[in-house]
Amino acid sequence: MEKKNRVKTGVDLKKYEDSGGVTIRKMHFGLWLSSNRRRIFKGIIIFLIIASAGMLIYSSYSYVFYLLYGRDADKELSNSLAESQLDTQAYREANTPIDLEIGTVNVFSVQGRYDFFIPIKNPNPKHVSNFSYCLRDGAGVDLLCGNSFILPGADKYLVVAGKELERVPGTVKFVITNFAWQRLNAHDIPDWPTYAATRLNFSISNLKYSAPDNSAKNPFHNLSFTLKNNTPYHFSRLPFTIVLWNGSSPTGVNLSAADNFLSSETREIHLSWPSGGERAGRAEVKIDLNILDDSVYLPYRGDSQP
Repeated sequence: MEKKNRVKTGVDLKKYEDSGGVTIRKMHFGLWLSSNRRRIFKGIIIFLIIASAGMLIYSSYSYVFYLLYGRDADKELSNSLAESQLDTQAYREANTPIDLEIGTVNVFSVQGRYDFFIPIKNPNPKHVSNFSYCLRDGAGVDLLCGNSFILPGADKYLVVAGKELERVPGTVKFVITNFAWQRLNAHDIPDWPTYAATRLNFSISNLKYSAPDNSAKNPFHNLSFTLKNNTPYHFSRLPFTIVLWNGSSPTGVNLSAADNFLSSETREIHLSWPSGGERAGRAEVKIDLNILDDSVYLPYRGDSQP
C-alpha cells in the first residue's frame, strides 16, 4: 500500500537553469578542462618546442646557404651594378635641366641714365632658379650687377632701369655669376601648371598707350590700364615690367608695381615717364612675380576689400 501511494518524482537535468547563468553544458566543459589541464599544458609546450626547433633549423639553413652561395651572388650583383651605368646615366640625362635661353642685350639711354632689357627663357618645366648676374662691357668691366629669378617654363623680361654709369657702354654682355637649378618638390607642388595658373591669374584690360611728342620740350610716355587680381591671394607688392615696341623691336622699358594688391581687387593704373627720343607704337605689360617666394604674400585676415 505504501508503494502504491508514494508519489513518483523525476528531475530532468537538461531543464536545469541557474540564476547566475551557469548551464549543465558549461559545467561539463569546466569539469573536462579541469580534468585535462595537465595534458593541455603539455600539448602546448610540445607544440612550442617543435615550432622553435623548426624556426631554428630554417634560420640555420638560410645562414649557411648565404655563407656558401648568397654572399658571392651579392658581390656579383654589386659589381655588375657598378660596371653598368646605362640606366643611371640615361636617368641623369633625362632629368638634367637645359641651359637658359638668353636673348640680345638692349641698351636705352634716357636723360643721362641707362635702361637694359634682356629676354630670358627657361625651357625646363620642373626647374626654378634664383641667380646673380652682371652686365659687362667689351673690356670685361662690370657695369652693374644684380639678382633675379626665373620660374619653370617661363619667358621673362629682365629689366634694369634708370642706372647712372660713369661711361657710355658700348657692347654689353649678360653674364650669370652665380647660378643653380632647383627642382620642384613633387610632394609640395605635384602640378606646376595648375599651381602657377592659380597664383598668376591677373587680367590686364583697357590698355591705352600714348606715344610722346618728341618735338616737345618735355615729352612723356603715358600709359593706363585696368589691373585685376583674380587669384585667392593677397600680395604685398605686385611688380610688372613695361616694354615699348616699335614694330618687333624693343625701344624702351619701365618698371612699376601695385602695392598691397588684394584678392579680387581691381585697380586703375596710370603711369607717365620721360621720353628719351625713342619711337614706340605700342606698350606691353608683363607681370614679374616670384610666386615661390613666401614673402610676396600678405597674410589673409578676412578683411573686407576697401
